[in-house]
Amino acid sequence: MEFLTLTKTLKLLEEKNINLKKYLGQHFLIDRNCRDKTLSFADFNEKDTVVEIGPGFGALTDGFIEKVKEVYAFEIDPAFCEILKERFLPLGNFRLLQQDFLDTPAEWWDSMNGKVKVISNTPYYISSPIVFRILELRKNVELALLTVQKEVGERFTASPGSKNYGAISVLMSIYCHAKICYSLKRDVFFPKPEVSSVAVKIVPLENPKFNIVDERKFCEFLPLIFSFRRKKVPNVANKIFKADKKAFMKALERVNISPDERAENLPPGDIYKIFTIINPSS
Repeated sequence: MEFLTLTKTLKLLEEKNINLKKYLGQHFLIDRNCRDKTLSFADFNEKDTVVEIGPGFGALTDGFIEKVKEVYAFEIDPAFCEILKERFLPLGNFRLLQQDFLDTPAEWWDSMNGKVKVISNTPYYISSPIVFRILELRKNVELALLTVQKEVGERFTASPGSKNYGAISVLMSIYCHAKICYSLKRDVFFPKPEVSSVAVKIVPLENPKFNIVDERKFCEFLPLIFSFRRKKVPNVANKIFKADKKAFMKALERVNISPDERAENLPPGDIYKIFTIINPSS
C-alpha cells in the first residue's frame, strides 16, 4: 500500500482541510523504514487479529493489514475516520470503531475469537491509561506493541533501584514481560514531538508471578507507597496509612524486610507483602 511520507501527509491534510488537534497528541509516523522496523517486533501472521488504537491516517495500519486476518481500529477523530474508510475498507478485513478504546466493555473483548495483538502509535497523554487497560484485559491480549514517550517506556520496564521504578513498573513485572525494543527519533514524526519515543513490547504472562487477592485495592495502594519513594517504608506507612510504626516494623521483620528499606528499592513481591500488612484482609 501507499506509505504517507511527509509530503503526502501535508497534501492530505490540505486536501481534506484538516487541522491537527494538539490536545489529542496527534503525531504521524512519516518514516517508512522506522515504521517497518517497529512493526517487525509484533511477528504478524495470517491468523492474527489486531486491535489498533488511534491509527490516524493509517501509517502503521498499511504496514501490517495485508499480513493479518483482521484489524479492529479505534479512532475518535471523525476526519481521520473518513480517510481510514477510504484507504482500508476495500480490503475487506478492516473494521473501524469510531469510539474511545478505553471505553470498550470487557464483553466486546470476550467476543473476540482468541487473543489479539494490540498495536498503537500511542498519544502521549493517554499512554499510561492504555497500558493499565491492557493489563486489565491481559487474558485477551497476546501482545501489545506501543510507541510511547521514552520516559514512560522506561517506567514500564524499570527495575527496583531505578529512578523510573514505580507503581506501573511493579504491575508490569507481576503480570507481563515488557521490554523496550526500539528507539524512535523525534524527526520520524510529524508534527515533531518535543520528546523522543520508544517502541515497547508487552507480553502478558500465562500466570502472574504471584496471586493478588484484591487487585483494585493493590492498584490504589501502589501510588501511595511510592508517593514518598525515598523515605523509609515505616515512615511512609505511618504518614500515609496511619500505621503504628512499632507494630509495622515488627510485621516487616516477620516477612524478612528491613525497616530501613525504601519502596524504590523493593522488588514487587516485597511491595505486595507490605500491602498485605497494611491491608490484612486482602
